Amino acid sequence: MTSLAVVIPLFDKRAFVAETIASLAGQEVPPDALILVDDASIDGSAEVAEQALAHHAAALAGTRVEWVRRAENGGPGAARNSGIERADCELLLCLDADDRLRPDALRYMRDIMDRHALAMAVIGYASDPAGEVFPELALLAAELAPIEEGLFGLADPLRAVAHPEFMMGRASNVVVRRRWIGAHRYERARLNEGVDFWYRVLKDVVAADAPVGLVAEPLIRFRVSPDSLSHRRCGDWRALEVPPTVLRYRTSADRRDRRMAAMLLARWHDHALGILPEDQRAPFLAQYRDLFETPDA
Repeated sequence: MTSLAVVIPLFDKRAFVAETIASLAGQEVPPDALILVDDASIDGSAEVAEQALAHHAAALAGTRVEWVRRAENGGPGAARNSGIERADCELLLCLDADDRLRPDALRYMRDIMDRHALAMAVIGYASDPAGEVFPELALLAAELAPIEEGLFGLADPLRAVAHPEFMMGRASNVVVRRRWIGAHRYERARLNEGVDFWYRVLKDVVAADAPVGLVAEPLIRFRVSPDSLSHRRCGDWRALEVPPTVLRYRTSADRRDRRMAAMLLARWHDHALGILPEDQRAPFLAQYRDLFETPDA
């Protein structure tokens, strides 16, 4: 069976990380490697994780567990990069430290990646407590080509992932053959760094005409908490960074790149107005007026 490594970036998730590790211990087929990256946590998260690993030692006896301990907090992207550097299995999955996997998740991922020779697959998820579910197949029907029950191919992957209802990188919902990552790494940005990373990897996959899948089943259960980076209120519009994908691709010669940049710009606009106080919205919109008013190419 194809080997699979799980990378967990860990920063101040004391309340949840034990459940995340328990979900890995409860897998029908546990990971071959588990790399935990302590991103300078200050709430005792690493100690809780170590206790959970000891508790589940028998279930994870066949899993190589490795710790990376960062001296300074660098954000989720930097932590994932540290884990990616250590990952040497054929398949790679990043899992956030407050999320859980369905018991059959890793077995199913291995199975479809092998049977259909997929280079990467985007995985379905459901969220607590918001009730967000991805994918909603009816909204994405034009982008999908059935492979088997619960698994779809993407006829034009770069176009598909730019659909407003397509979520790639949310809840770390991508499993990939490690070799496709190559030299790609997460950017410094603390928001939208996931979709930016995976879009760059996807472009290489598409250039090689390698197949990409979409798993319809919610194999990942992720939490949406008020203090998460994506939901935290922001008191100063200047703290909001333009998504790296927008800066990278908004003037690309490839229409699909520009479509992706435009979609993420619209998401960022709505996200910013949702987390900024009223007195910060006008200066934010004024600063980025030219960006928002540029017509989609």
